[in-house]
Amino acid sequence: MTRAISLLSGVVVVLAVVAGACDSDSAPRRERPHPSRPVPSGSDISPRWADTMSGPSNEDEFDGVAASPDGSVYVTGKFEGTVTLGGISVESAGAADIPFARFDAQGQPVWTKRFGGPGEDNLFDVDANADGPVATGAFSGTVAFGSTTLTSSGPLDCVIVALAPDGETRWARAFGGPGRDGCNEVTVGINGAVTTSIDTQGDWTPVGEPHLPRARQSETVLLRLTVDGSPTWMRPVGGAGAQRGKSLAVAPDGSVSFGGDTVGSLTIGGRTVEAPASGGLRDAWLSRWAPDGTLQWVDTWGGPGDDLAKGVVDDGENVSYVGPFTGTLTVAGTTLDAGERADTLVAQRSPTGAVRWATSVSASAALDGSEAVGASDGGILFGSQSVPGMQFGSANGQAIPLDNANGGTAWLAQYGRDGVPRFARTIAGTANGRVGEIARVGSRVYVDVTLRGSANTMNGSPITVAGKDASVWALDLRG
Repeated sequence: MTRAISLLSGVVVVLAVVAGACDSDSAPRRERPHPSRPVPSGSDISPRWADTMSGPSNEDEFDGVAASPDGSVYVTGKFEGTVTLGGISVESAGAADIPFARFDAQGQPVWTKRFGGPGEDNLFDVDANADGPVATGAFSGTVAFGSTTLTSSGPLDCVIVALAPDGETRWARAFGGPGRDGCNEVTVGINGAVTTSIDTQGDWTPVGEPHLPRARQSETVLLRLTVDGSPTWMRPVGGAGAQRGKSLAVAPDGSVSFGGDTVGSLTIGGRTVEAPASGGLRDAWLSRWAPDGTLQWVDTWGGPGDDLAKGVVDDGENVSYVGPFTGTLTVAGTTLDAGERADTLVAQRSPTGAVRWATSVSASAALDGSEAVGASDGGILFGSQSVPGMQFGSANGQAIPLDNANGGTAWLAQYGRDGVPRFARTIAGTANGRVGEIARVGSRVYVDVTLRGSANTMNGSPITVAGKDASVWALDLRG
């Protein structure tokens, strides 16, 4: 494992793969995306419709957006008090409850559901296939999903719930111990198998693994379930400090790309991987697992601040990923410099872990991470909120600036499988918005956009926002 070699005026970190292919031996090239003249975007983003979850609380949010094969979309998250979603008014039973809704491809509400009890309940992510959506999150106390009633073992437990296309509950499962536990990202595979991860404080026994000791902070557990919700295997990821699972993708053959962040060394797949000697806070890690849960490779990187593997796409041929990084990072002969801020790493590996290319998104202000979804050309789509001076670097060519000709603050970008940005463009009508969750079916992209203020519009029509509201936007990509 090669680690940081300097702590002076920024940190140099060289990435290498444990139990995988090594980086290129070519001479390093330094990349700092520089201002360039605007170039035409490779695709037009056409907003089709948007719908909000609106209420007086500023704590309402969509944390999961999933596209169905028929073009419809499922949304979920949390809300407090009373909100209107899909034309239906729903009221929470406790501190926070779970909203769940489906809209057809034209934006018409199909159904709206509410789940929750007297405690804090939240679904953090959702994925879907033709059999319906599967969502993951955390709940407190007792919550009923259809005829299934779950009771948490501690203040928060992980919950995984599967619904039918008509909104009826298919199954629901809870996992956790006496501490605070919650499930994060979720993916439904081609065969219907469900893959997710649990951030946990331990003191419970995962399927097929030794008992997890109580953790002062948190560890994460990679988990696979059958189509009916029965656990197949669980794989703990621990270490010296706290670990979080924040990015997850499943290849067509069932292999899993799984990443997040760690404080200190990482214990994974029976190995201990030392964190970069960066003197930083949280360091990023990314791993890949065989369909049976065998670790194939793992890598870590980090600078003086917080680094994270935030979004990952695995199509079986390429593992593409994005996330914030700090300091100076050397990846496969390319040196990326975030300066005093945080930039966004955009990179791709082979299924064996060899880095194919790396570049970055930079700006004059710190950038955060992004969720990601596969693009139709084998590349990667992701988005966030615009800040001054954004430049989208290229692995093979010139950086391009953010195209904001249509107005808006929320943006969407696409990189091709060759590491060249196809487009980076703001979404018209998002006067004060940020892209969070993202899903795609064909040329239709659905995004969760957090909205604030009264100036947001959809094709010229005002969108009513009560303080801060959650919204789902349907975007068609053309070109």
